[in-house]
Amino acid sequence: MSDDKIAEVLGLRPLEEIRKENSVEVLEAEEVMHEITPINPDEDETIKDIEQARANIKNIIEQGDDSLKEMISLAKQSESARAFEVASGLMKTLLDANRDFVDMSMKKKYAKDELNGPKEAAQTNVTNNNLIVSTADLLKMMKGEN
Repeated sequence: MSDDKIAEVLGLRPLEEIRKENSVEVLEAEEVMHEITPINPDEDETIKDIEQARANIKNIIEQGDDSLKEMISLAKQSESARAFEVASGLMKTLLDANRDFVDMSMKKKYAKDELNGPKEAAQTNVTNNNLIVSTADLLKMMKGEN
């Protein structure tokens, strides 16, 4: 044990021992952290999340279409300007949802492309031979004069 009488009487471990153990544990944890390589987010999970978001947006669009039909029917029956205003607001919301649906499809495509690895671009060699001369220089070259 140590010279700490209070800790001994109370049945506690002295702070010096606890600090030494913690410092050793921290050093060991730091060593382990250096050994771990950073892990990229799971691409499969990303694609699943995009698919789920896409399915949710699709569901909202389908329900919104039904709601829009009913809203237009109510607006026609009531001939209320406010009802038509609400219907037009719902149309705008559905257009935004459709835009989001297309964005999700594009994001899914890009995520799948990243998962499969970058496509190798076809190597294209372009050689531009530009010769800039005056007509007098051109005539000299044609005659064989330098």
